[in-house]
Amino acid sequence: MVSAISIIGLFALTGFSTSYTNGTKELVFVQTLWRHGDRSPTKTFPTDPYQESAWTFGGGGWGQLSPIGMRQHLNLGKMLRGRYVTDYQFFPTKYNAKQIYVRSTDVNRTIISAMSNLLGQYGQDDGSSAADVDYPAVVGWPKGFVPIAVHTVDDDTDHLGNMESTCPFREQVWNLAKTSDEVKNFTNSDKVQSMLAKLTNYTGETVDIDNLWIITNALYIEQIYFNDSIRTKNSWFTDDLYAQADAINDQVQLYQNGIFKNMPNVVNGHDVGVLTRKIRGGPILNDMVMHMNIKLACQGMTTPNCTWINNLKNYVYSAHDTTIYAFFSALLIEEYAVKPSGGYPLYSAAVLLELYVDSADKKPYFKMIYHEQDGSGFKTITQGIQGCSSDYCDLDVLRNFSATIQPDQPIDQWCYSDLNKYSGVSTVSMLLIAVILAVRNDFFGLF
Repeated sequence: MVSAISIIGLFALTGFSTSYTNGTKELVFVQTLWRHGDRSPTKTFPTDPYQESAWTFGGGGWGQLSPIGMRQHLNLGKMLRGRYVTDYQFFPTKYNAKQIYVRSTDVNRTIISAMSNLLGQYGQDDGSSAADVDYPAVVGWPKGFVPIAVHTVDDDTDHLGNMESTCPFREQVWNLAKTSDEVKNFTNSDKVQSMLAKLTNYTGETVDIDNLWIITNALYIEQIYFNDSIRTKNSWFTDDLYAQADAINDQVQLYQNGIFKNMPNVVNGHDVGVLTRKIRGGPILNDMVMHMNIKLACQGMTTPNCTWINNLKNYVYSAHDTTIYAFFSALLIEEYAVKPSGGYPLYSAAVLLELYVDSADKKPYFKMIYHEQDGSGFKTITQGIQGCSSDYCDLDVLRNFSATIQPDQPIDQWCYSDLNKYSGVSTVSMLLIAVILAVRNDFFGLF
């Protein structure tokens, strides 16, 4: 862990400076995690009258970003510029390749969302960029448009951003979770079984809790684009049926993210809640905390391995609703941050994780902000995290969460482990998680 003494007083030695302070707290680093914008469905059910040919925008086909989605991220980019360039004067006025790094999952909608967002931040014809320095002054090139690199990795191995990456161990844990009394009782309830039977009859395929999302997601998007015809072309569709199916899917999503009404939820000696949160939200939470630790540790260092982080002010993840929800679930704030319970973050939702250093007590702090959707502002959600009593929270709180939810092995190895040979989390980790859950649920009276 980085000592507080090593942090303060070293910024000038590295040429590091910030322009934004709040009292004695100085902003030193920002990480941004956002969901892509509005899109077409990624797939649908056999009897759906709106098959892939119905979706023509964004290049056409499944899962493509729409012009609405592009606009949503353009707007968010302008908001981020307003906050960090205009108001805080922390990000550079024009694009600086050393100060921003953008990582996207490897699908069109997240990559183009990042491009649209960066257009809002650094691609406007506002005089902040110079022709023939930041972009070519030639006929056909939009004046002021500055192209910014968006990096990615193979989607199947992107365990940070893609919650559907290839990971047999995650599937083993989910299959085990489905055998728990809580999930079995929910799945076998009359309400759920009745809905699954109806949808099986209507959609032309067997519907269960694993593929229910395909139907609710397609219907959600079709209500945006085909609301005038969906009830005539899908004669079985009603607002009430959709609401009931969506509520069931919301509960499934809680389970899939390791959130159970009864925690810990131990099956065959495995806490499936902890294991799920470790393997889904653990990688990206630990990646963010790692960046903050390196940022702090490298102050005053001039070694080559510190150059990149000393210059960096903004690390961006362009990803999915599932990514944000897994991140929130790892911190046990999913229901605090996202409404309704189990509902996933909306288009262009974004989490801002700000790192500060206090010049008075020489300690690092973090602040967490949430942008719910296009048209909403930024709201601080730090106090939803257990152990945080103000908008600025001791970084050790986040470090402790990170430690309890850290994957037991490098994630690309752990994903190919065998659950039957898994020995379980350490006693220390289980104790920390138990304390966090006790405080969250106000159960200390039971201890």
